[in-house]
Amino acid sequence: MLKSRTLRSVAMVAALSATGMAHAGDPSARDWIPAPPGTNLIAAYGLALQSDGFYDRGKELKGGPKVNVEGLVYRQMHFRELFGMTVQYELIVPAFRTTIGVPGMPDDRKTGIGDIQAGAALWLYNNEQTKTWFAWEPFITIPTGHYQGSHADASPGKHRWTTIQDFAVVQGIGESTFLEGVAEFEFYGDNNNYYGDTLKKDTSIRLTALASTNLTPDTYVGVRYRYETGGREKVNGTEVVTAANNHQLAFEVTHQINDANQVQLQYIHDLKVENGPLFRGVQLRYVYAF
Repeated sequence: MLKSRTLRSVAMVAALSATGMAHAGDPSARDWIPAPPGTNLIAAYGLALQSDGFYDRGKELKGGPKVNVEGLVYRQMHFRELFGMTVQYELIVPAFRTTIGVPGMPDDRKTGIGDIQAGAALWLYNNEQTKTWFAWEPFITIPTGHYQGSHADASPGKHRWTTIQDFAVVQGIGESTFLEGVAEFEFYGDNNNYYGDTLKKDTSIRLTALASTNLTPDTYVGVRYRYETGGREKVNGTEVVTAANNHQLAFEVTHQINDANQVQLQYIHDLKVENGPLFRGVQLRYVYAF
């Protein structure tokens, strides 16, 4: 039972950290400031995360599993005007290599394309003069990723549909400082082939606060704090993972090379996790605008 409980929470946390780069779980600073209608963006992400301890019900497991996640993500966005409001359509295609090492057992390693996400953000309030924005974005996760029920925790795909509802507010202060808040709710369908059983998961809630300011006209730094709760999981009606109580910090520096090219480096540091690995790692993002 311990193996089931501990390994089950690995994939969820790994996948969340890896796939939530920009909107679905882990926004970066200024992601919710809309580009002008007609703008197209292509973003590529590379990340490497390594666990520093493994937790079950808030207590660290001595000699627990070690987890490494390497990921590449392709994200494409298009901004347009619809009924006088700015809308952003986007598609996210992730790929992962997840390695789970349990003492005394062979490593469980899987590599492949993860589940595709599609979303459409709508800016319900968009005031450039006061630097105030409010947006809503629904996402849908399509279970297209590579999945093996006998290796469910390490598989890049999760073998279930999900929907995510994001609500974000941005307020600019002075010339180049921005404060942001994001509330996210993720609803999960059932995975009916989790090691041959049925996995059910409660709604996850993530609350994120961000702040950023310019160092130069072309470079800004940002900090992100995220709190997550919910997400209790049951296999065939038996609880295997309790509700989350997770806290994370991330620091980033972003440089605008020119009008079309931007790069960002981010350091991710879990402060506390209730279930699963406590991650530390880096993420590199490149954005091309046209």
